[in-house]
Amino acid sequence: MIKLAAMVGTPDLRTETLAVYSGNLELAFSHLAALGYTGVELMIRDPQQLDGNQIRRCLDENGLHLVGLCTGHVFGEDGLGLVGPDPARSLAAKERLKSFVDFAAEYFGPDTLVNIGRSRGTGYPGDPVRSLAEMCASFRDLAEYAAPGGIKLVLEPINSLQTAHIHTTQDGIEMVTRVDHPNFGLMLDLCHMNIEDDDIYNSFRLARGKLRFVHLTDNNRHWPGSAHLEFDKIFAVLREIEYSGFASLEIMPWPDSDTAARASIQYLGQWVDAK
Repeated sequence: MIKLAAMVGTPDLRTETLAVYSGNLELAFSHLAALGYTGVELMIRDPQQLDGNQIRRCLDENGLHLVGLCTGHVFGEDGLGLVGPDPARSLAAKERLKSFVDFAAEYFGPDTLVNIGRSRGTGYPGDPVRSLAEMCASFRDLAEYAAPGGIKLVLEPINSLQTAHIHTTQDGIEMVTRVDHPNFGLMLDLCHMNIEDDDIYNSFRLARGKLRFVHLTDNNRHWPGSAHLEFDKIFAVLREIEYSGFASLEIMPWPDSDTAARASIQYLGQWVDAK
């Protein structure tokens, strides 16, 4: 059965993020565990600013599994992307993402996911062929780097309002196929799918065998069940493709963190495995 995680923003972030809780990790983990969540995903800007041992202890104390690390603020705050016209920024982005892999391997172990979303960079304006070719090469290099520690990279298609390349599920499938590395898979976010994909249910079917992770949100980026996405159909197709990993909330803490966390698991509890 699919297990439920929630995004938590780490103290190194300097701007707001899409997470039910941010900042105080001990408080966030204890609240999530008490509500019945089994996993946590961390939104991080710079792992070198965090105490991995302390995070590991806090997770263990609350019986939570660290599912993955999200890298959106690497681009959002620091403007670092793997591919773009500034070679120095591209190199800095690759080194930062390697630090995510090192952090995951040292403290959380094999099969921890590291997300590549906006941190893939802007590419080269007007040159999609070169942009995608260099993204493919960068993804493969990072997958090779992550292999010894068993860390898995996942590529997130992101809507065209926020990125220049890899918008639809089909775009993501094509890139995962092109990279062709066992450490590199696909993650899908319902908000981006709702914007870009013609049929989100068929998109999930097409992703069968490549899908490694799912972000849950309603179409308004609030808690699932607050708007119009049909989660009974979404979970039915996830069962159909035999997806049994974690799904993680990436939502605004609306109307407040505790309400968003509680409402989400109460609504999703009919389809997910909770404590």
